[in-house]
Amino acid sequence: MLSKALPGPDRKMVQDAITQGAVRCLLDRGDPRLQNYLLCNACGSCTPYCPAQINDPGSNGDSGYLARKVTAALQAGRHPEINLADCVQCYSCETVCPRSVSIGGIINAVYEMEHVHPVFRRMLLDRGGLPPHAFLPLYASKGRLRNFVTKTVRHPYRADERAVDEARRLLLHPVAASAFSLPGHPTQKQPLAPPDRVFHLRSCCAFNYPGADLSQRKILNALGVEYVTSRSQTCCGGAPHYMGGAGFADRLLLTTRNLSVIQDVCGSDDIAVTGICPTCSDSYSTALELLATSANRTVASEALDQVGREVCSPEAFSVANILDLYPLYLDELQKLIETRLSGLHVGVHVSCHYRKMNGTPAVPPQLQSLVAVTGARVVRSRMEHYCCGGVKNLFDRHLNGHPHEISRLNQLVHQDFTDQHLDVMIVDCPGCELVYDHLGVPVLHISEFLALAMGVDPREAVYVQGHLTSLSPALGRIGIL
Repeated sequence: MLSKALPGPDRKMVQDAITQGAVRCLLDRGDPRLQNYLLCNACGSCTPYCPAQINDPGSNGDSGYLARKVTAALQAGRHPEINLADCVQCYSCETVCPRSVSIGGIINAVYEMEHVHPVFRRMLLDRGGLPPHAFLPLYASKGRLRNFVTKTVRHPYRADERAVDEARRLLLHPVAASAFSLPGHPTQKQPLAPPDRVFHLRSCCAFNYPGADLSQRKILNALGVEYVTSRSQTCCGGAPHYMGGAGFADRLLLTTRNLSVIQDVCGSDDIAVTGICPTCSDSYSTALELLATSANRTVASEALDQVGREVCSPEAFSVANILDLYPLYLDELQKLIETRLSGLHVGVHVSCHYRKMNGTPAVPPQLQSLVAVTGARVVRSRMEHYCCGGVKNLFDRHLNGHPHEISRLNQLVHQDFTDQHLDVMIVDCPGCELVYDHLGVPVLHISEFLALAMGVDPREAVYVQGHLTSLSPALGRIGIL
């Protein structure tokens, strides 16, 4: 952590910060992700929360390597002499910053300008999201090609042709990030009331864990909550955005288009949107905040008019992330438990993007409460406070031809699981699930875990055989497999 705040910067001083001339160029373009960069006074609040402190510590062992170097570069107007690819786009920096300065957002803006991954953009243009073959290298490196083929046949991810065409037309007529402005103050979120019906968001990463989607449907049906979805929705743009394949405006417009689809399907002004992915929840939450500004609605409306759609009123929607939705039904869930999982020692990991959406670095208690309903024992761990290592990092390793060179953060995550003598990790995010699974750590999404405790078929409804790391040792010991 920096011992004291560095001198306040000015526009000229940051002309070479982050990458040579990149920040100056982005400032000239009016990119909203840099609007509050001047507020950074290098207080060091973000430093201990940056996962890069574990990935690549400084030469003298100091922590917060990436966050510290980038904030110092912003202050001094120089190149930070680090590899920005080490940023896993967790946005912990933004979550903990007392002034909401986002080092991750600034790095993301640089990606968009200089380091775009064309492969992810092509997938958005061709399929409206990350299709199954986007994940093929992850299975090939583990020798799980049969596993991949079975999922592709049984659980394909497809948007309909009209949806893909509309998404393609939006992306082929890009809107500059500077066309949008960030709201001055985040909209005050209203407490979520138990909904009678939810619209289910389809996550690209859910291809890897079809059991998470299947389990959520089982849970909602058992709770008497109507489950609605549509193949007319595309990817929200969140995962491609954080991996450098979709821009700031791209993500907003894809999500805004999907809100139009949702309203067409639900036909009401009180719509709860939910799903198994916190990156999706974050994308929709961000879009609703931005659309609360009339100037942003005007820009989005002009873009959507090209594909025959209108911008919906943001007041018609609420984002019902599962970590906010399921706890509303704790008593009902308790009554639905058929198989007590008291023989399991589990760790819990709450995703960075859920924390980003809620603006707090604290470990939220909801996931622990949901696990407790099943009777399993939650073992607390210091790794609860860190990123899992990130899907971006996982893809970067495979795209760069180094699939087995896991980061130091990944090593510590795996070591912590072993040291705590855990049976399984429970997560709220299919991206985190993929990272743990790829590391050889038995892992379940909270929807899968609850469904198992409700007595559903572990192979048909939870599809445990689709995991890269076998769950048989843990689940077999308590008689589920």
